[in-house]
Amino acid sequence: MKTRILGAALGIAVLSGLLVPSPAQARDGAASASVPPYRDLGGGSVRATIDFTSRTRVVVRNFTVRDLCPGDNAPVSARFVWVHTDGTDGTSAWRSDTNGCGDHGTNFGNLTRTGRKPIRKVYLHVRAREGSFDFSADQYNQYN
Repeated sequence: MKTRILGAALGIAVLSGLLVPSPAQARDGAASASVPPYRDLGGGSVRATIDFTSRTRVVVRNFTVRDLCPGDNAPVSARFVWVHTDGTDGTSAWRSDTNGCGDHGTNFGNLTRTGRKPIRKVYLHVRAREGSFDFSADQYNQYN
């Protein structure tokens, strides 16, 4: 009897582990993207916490853009991108860290996207220099 209960508990634990989203299917939470410096050209990074509050609303908390040295006098820009359940998408305005190579970058606070269409996922996009960019992993809306 104890063996059956232990086996059932183990089976449930294994199945529960399979239901945990993989990083590529992450729900809301921390997101980041970065472009490393290259030779005498600087890089940049963006980080934020993605917080879906409903099917049609997402708050991007502590949206922080940082210029990485060496200083090349080029600002680093970042934005967030949302994709609706019907496949259409949109983007926030670009935000730029123009403070040079500071340790903390520029925190733009909380950015909110609310609309009529359900949002399927959100990701971050950073651009450090011409032809140099990166995207964060997709953060999926748990309300859809």
